[in-house]
Amino acid sequence: MIRTTRRASTPVRLIVMILGLLTAITAWWWVASSQPAYVLPGPADTWSAVVSQAREGHLWGPLATTLLRTVIGMAIAIVVGLAWGAVCAVERWVDLFTKSWLSLLMAVPPIVIVVIGMLGFGPDAKVVVLVIVLVTIPLLTTTCRDAIAGVDLDLLEMAHVFGRSSMWRWCHVIVPSVAPPVLSAVTVAAGQSIRIAVMAELLVTSTGLGAQMQRARVNLDTADVFAQAVVLALVALGIDAIVLTPLRNRMARMGSNSSTTKGMQ
Repeated sequence: MIRTTRRASTPVRLIVMILGLLTAITAWWWVASSQPAYVLPGPADTWSAVVSQAREGHLWGPLATTLLRTVIGMAIAIVVGLAWGAVCAVERWVDLFTKSWLSLLMAVPPIVIVVIGMLGFGPDAKVVVLVIVLVTIPLLTTTCRDAIAGVDLDLLEMAHVFGRSSMWRWCHVIVPSVAPPVLSAVTVAAGQSIRIAVMAELLVTSTGLGAQMQRARVNLDTADVFAQAVVLALVALGIDAIVLTPLRNRMARMGSNSSTTKGMQ
């Protein structure tokens, strides 16, 4: 027997999400209560560290530096990855020729790219951007390639029969089909890029949130490490909730609303 479920209303979903968050914080508090603060600080100690770093100006500057490097790396990866994926979808020989490149980039651990970047650029912020670009390009390229290759050819043929222009086909068939999976890949890549940026900064540079975490670790300021991690997670969640999720939903609605029958009337 197949059981059908209805989508929960927004207030119910919000309540469930809040309960899940409170459960996680309670579990964190319970585990931390039996550990020294330098091993596992609790929520109260972490919040105190967040407030202290914000007041002293040790939080927002490094966070802005990390986010700037992430944005630069993501911008380069999006431009290169989407262009690469589009060419691979249109030209089969390009896809075959560069397939091994993508496989190699996906197989190499980010830490290896950090080491190679340090050998080429030294302890420089360029290494952080380089790692972000090389790690996120394969995901964006393959997603764009597969999305374009998966566009319904019958819809394109029907649009051609009805005399629709190339611009119309792009706006009403190709973009609505390609945008949702590409935006989902961008969402995953954005969260991945922030984590990679912090890792690279921790190993390479003396600036940014990763470098701040390294100094806090050396000084055994575990609460500061947790505070920076919590702030970074909240920023990533905020970007996803405020920017990426509404954009994905809008593109999904565009895809569902641009039916062929309606568009060609």
